[in-house]
Amino acid sequence: MTAKKTTSSIALQKRAKSIIPGLTQLLSKRPDMFSTNIWPGYFSKSKGCQVWDLDGNEYLDMSISGIGANILGYAVDEVDDAVINSIRNGVSSSLNCPEDVELAEKLLELHPWSEEVRYARCGGEAMTVAVRIARAATGKDKIAFSGYHGWHDWYLSANVTSNSNLNDHLIPGLSPKGVPKALAGTALLFLLMISKR
Repeated sequence: MTAKKTTSSIALQKRAKSIIPGLTQLLSKRPDMFSTNIWPGYFSKSKGCQVWDLDGNEYLDMSISGIGANILGYAVDEVDDAVINSIRNGVSSSLNCPEDVELAEKLLELHPWSEEVRYARCGGEAMTVAVRIARAATGKDKIAFSGYHGWHDWYLSANVTSNSNLNDHLIPGLSPKGVPKALAGTALLFLLMISKR
């Protein structure tokens, strides 16, 4: 097997390293998660489950599939056509879009235990709202969590007493600089262990 040429991909990684901490804006898509200076960190196009790097090499994406967001694959024609149609009709306005209500109704249908729907702009924001609701409902400040939940103070406060508390928790080295020391001990992590019995 001949090694693939990844010159353009590696060159862009070197450019990114000098101006973007961690090479990318999303920790779970950092190029150094795989083979530094070998595995490409950037793509030129994607379709279905195929991804092409900046040097034209084609890969079967069996890794993280767009962080799990691309459950149908990349550039699905039916989805793309619907998005393009929506873009042509305008995607931003002073008024609200009717799809807000349609989606809320569908979510309530799928989750009949729920009474109302509130949207968040990103996962980190949704987690912060969930933590605030949990604290408000229980009247307690301490929460237990498992898994990566963003950059917010409540999450990084687990590292206030030690920079390594989160090291075995997916992403090592998350610094709590800028997180108020008063939050120490308010977010307690636990690891899920699955036994092979």
